[in-house]
Amino acid sequence: GFALGLDRDGGIVFGNDALCALVGRGREALIGRDWLETLVVEEHRERSRTLFEGIVLKQESLPRHECALRTAAGAKRLIAWATARLTDAEGKVVGVTCIGDDITEARETEQALRKVSRAVEQSPSTVMITDVHGAIEYVNPKFTQLTGYALEEVRERNPRILKSGETSPHEYQQLWKTITSGGEWRGVFHNRKKSGELYWEAACIAPIRDAGGAITHLLAVKEDITERRRLEEEVEQRKREAARNRALAEVGRMANMVAHDLRNPLSSIKMTLQIYGRRLAERWSPEERELQQIALDQVRHMEEILSDLLTYSRPDTPEPEWLSVDRVLDTAILVAQKHIESYGVRVTTRYLPGLPKVLADAAKLRQAFANLLENAAQ
Repeated sequence: GFALGLDRDGGIVFGNDALCALVGRGREALIGRDWLETLVVEEHRERSRTLFEGIVLKQESLPRHECALRTAAGAKRLIAWATARLTDAEGKVVGVTCIGDDITEARETEQALRKVSRAVEQSPSTVMITDVHGAIEYVNPKFTQLTGYALEEVRERNPRILKSGETSPHEYQQLWKTITSGGEWRGVFHNRKKSGELYWEAACIAPIRDAGGAITHLLAVKEDITERRRLEEEVEQRKREAARNRALAEVGRMANMVAHDLRNPLSSIKMTLQIYGRRLAERWSPEERELQQIALDQVRHMEEILSDLLTYSRPDTPEPEWLSVDRVLDTAILVAQKHIESYGVRVTTRYLPGLPKVLADAAKLRQAFANLLENAAQ
């Protein structure tokens, strides 16, 4: 430590070897000099002078006093002084003795910790510190804002209170094995807030060691990525939809091509059956005429299938209008009437009064209803 003796006017009467080494002057060069002008940096002189005069002249209390001295190398060292009055036989103050300790590194460390603490308090990420057994000792305000749990609610509790049950025990085992062996673990949790709402967070968990290298605490810094994951999933969904639409469009083009290529051969078959039917009608037996009629019916059915393929593969734009559902259904029944009758099915309609109109493409809606009716009849 440093020792400094001053008379009642602030003149130096003593300085120990440590003080002389710090300021780079011999004791002889210090004796009799004003201590403020000789030792104290300029920005601390006025406050130190006020404290000194209060101690000597006004008999004020002896506070712990901090001021910076200029070293031999031109640097500043912050010294904490403890002061004692020196009095004569009559009790008059004749000087003071100051004993000081260099607190420069301690104060710098304190300021650095204060900055780090402030940064953690204001961090947009959640910060959690636990002991080596996982008991929570600290959480920052962002943790409370995100999860709804205040520090008082989670202190001494385990982070498992946030578990949603979706992270497997194996993953937790790997996490614990990594950090207890001194490594850093990174991963993603699907956790549960106090309200029960689920959220996603990306986490980095690492051990905190003491000066001897032993693990004393665990530090977890986590980021809420719920919105990011939602956007990523939305992008992936759009990509899947785009791929599906491209595939459907390709199928539509193929269906269109197949339908066009089959219509002409099918028309030739139909025409041939009709011509032979007219020319040989008198020679055919009832069984042969029935077979010809069945063949024609099958050709017409195939033509309808091809027509449907062309309808659904054609990239036409819907033309919506306000429609009465009952009228659209009645028209659909007429369109499907032949198929309905061929299966011996009877259709009964019953509409509730006051049905609202719908905005739809009349042709497409009618076709959809007709297909449903035909499928039901089959």
